[in-house]
Amino acid sequence: MMLESARQFAAALDAEDYEAVRASLAFGCVYDAPHGVLIGPEAIVASYRQNAVAARGRFAKIEYTSEVATAGPAEAVITFIDRVMLRGVWHEHRCRQHVRLGAGGLIEHIRHEELPGERERLQQFEAAARR
Repeated sequence: MMLESARQFAAALDAEDYEAVRASLAFGCVYDAPHGVLIGPEAIVASYRQNAVAARGRFAKIEYTSEVATAGPAEAVITFIDRVMLRGVWHEHRCRQHVRLGAGGLIEHIRHEELPGERERLQQFEAAARR
């Protein structure tokens, strides 16, 4: 059940189904986000939505996929793979989120992890594509 809950959360984010994302989060869920700590489903969903809107403004096309792996009895690691296109050229960017689920299968804690070199490769891709 735990792994399935994490998969549903990841799939909802991939589909930009923010109602399903909200339904996956516990009331007091804490998100250690790239730019600070967010608490509660409304703040967390708003952050995900803002990131998606910003990405659509930066790239011609975006495709979201994810991979989910068990990390413990109530923990999973989600690798998010964002395929982005600029000027007909595709680039893949990866990051991870570590999620901890409560007894009811709702996510209680999310910790974002930037993977080494990923942010820099994305910035290089964008700079090269805009020349």
